[in-house]
Amino acid sequence: MGAGFIKIAQARFVRGKRIVTRLTKEPLEAKEDDALAAEINGIFERLDIGYRRVMLNIPRHLVTIRFLKLPSTDDAEILKMSKIESLKHIPYADEEMISGCKIIEKFPDGYSTVLIAVAQAETVKKEAELLKKAGISVESAALGSEALSLWYSAGREAADGKTVLLANIDSDHIDINITKGDELVFTRGVSYDPGKPISSERMIEQIHLSMAAYRKESGISIDKICLSGIPAKAGELKAFLAERVKVPVEVMAQMEAVPVAEGPSPGDEEASYIELIGLILKSEEVKVDLLPETTRAEYRLGLIKNNIVVGLSVSALIILIAFGAVIKKLHDKNAYVAYVKTELAKIEPQVRSAKKMAKTIDLVTSKIAERPLAIDLVTEVFKITPPGIGLSTMEYEKGKTVTLKGTALNLSDVFKYIAILEKSQYFENVKVRYANKRTAQSAEAADFEIICPIAKAK
Repeated sequence: MGAGFIKIAQARFVRGKRIVTRLTKEPLEAKEDDALAAEINGIFERLDIGYRRVMLNIPRHLVTIRFLKLPSTDDAEILKMSKIESLKHIPYADEEMISGCKIIEKFPDGYSTVLIAVAQAETVKKEAELLKKAGISVESAALGSEALSLWYSAGREAADGKTVLLANIDSDHIDINITKGDELVFTRGVSYDPGKPISSERMIEQIHLSMAAYRKESGISIDKICLSGIPAKAGELKAFLAERVKVPVEVMAQMEAVPVAEGPSPGDEEASYIELIGLILKSEEVKVDLLPETTRAEYRLGLIKNNIVVGLSVSALIILIAFGAVIKKLHDKNAYVAYVKTELAKIEPQVRSAKKMAKTIDLVTSKIAERPLAIDLVTEVFKITPPGIGLSTMEYEKGKTVTLKGTALNLSDVFKYIAILEKSQYFENVKVRYANKRTAQSAEAADFEIICPIAKAK
């Protein structure tokens, strides 16, 4: 969704292959959330879209990206590290952000290059809540840069190993990717006012900045520039860019090599559907999910509840149908009662299953409500630790304590740090296990270990 519009892409399976069936950009006129939700619901009804589960696409300019080299090749370890690293590099508190990661490459020395994406949780949550009011469930929130790469790879049979700058020009933003083979190695996003179209000069400037930044980081030059998105803007930019760079420049049509349903080509000439196409054609390859955990948990709970309701409804319907047929034949009261008991015995396994699923829902709900989570505690420690305090180790004993080890400039700083920790909503009765003053390289320092019992939820 954008300012004043919503873009929708649909696909379906035909002989085991996805084909695009609809690409449309619908105007939104309402301003208030309730009216806007009703308008979106009306659009889905008018377009006869019965399937009400969607993936959101988050444009690159709304997300902060870092490419980091982490000391692990284990996926689970990398995921944990990426969450901690996102707190170090991004100026948001944990409750204000949502992060995701994608492993770009693993190396023999035990390190991995990882893309870490961070968005403000409120930005994504607001759209998800609006769609929920419209009767639409959000399954995931994808990163536009990853969707752009998926579209590009879908249009080629195999990676050619070249380093390509890919620019998607839309009505209110430009997403710029640099890919090496099929791997995304650099990304940049620029937004602009759709009422004031971006000039070719500014687009060229952003492309030059991206090429220079990537070359500075990697020492690798661009082999080719591929432009796409709104056809007129892509064609105009090519004419200007071809005179300014020494690498080949080409325009790739949005629907190039994209399987489309029979009939007129979907979409229009004033919008880019590239990232949406990448998502619907290769949704199983999406790695970065920027949907807030609470929204994701609500979606999972909704699915479980729907399964329970459907299962019980089907069982009840079968019983009613059976009753209707049998009642006509049964006149004897005892036989009728015996029949009811028999039928109840038959559905007993389904009832037990339903009860078990209900308990699972309660358990998941209670886990969601538990605070603080480990990531909350990590965020809090990084946020309140003052300059002059260096942390070397942070140990977490689930639900009980956080143990901090590190070094302060002097002994008094250790006790000032304890006072800061005491004021946190997450800790209580903070104690120092040891604080040893030492001299290193003609400078005083103090090694410490602090025990922070976790405050009980109020």
